[in-house]
Amino acid sequence: MVNQITTPSKQTLTIPNNFSELSTSLQTLKPNNSETTQIITYALMATAIVGIFVYHYIKSQEQNN
Repeated sequence: MVNQITTPSKQTLTIPNNFSELSTSLQTLKPNNSETTQIITYALMATAIVGIFVYHYIKSQEQNN
């Protein structure tokens, strides 16, 4: 049996009851490891890393003043 939730857009969201159903449901969401997907992933990771360094730089500048 699959539990169903109706969303405001009148679509039905099905919630799997076991791991095999979940695995099957997630196959459609699995990334295809294309070059575009990899570029986007690397760009997001680089943005996060640069953001962390900038945050630490700003914090150290505030402490020095």
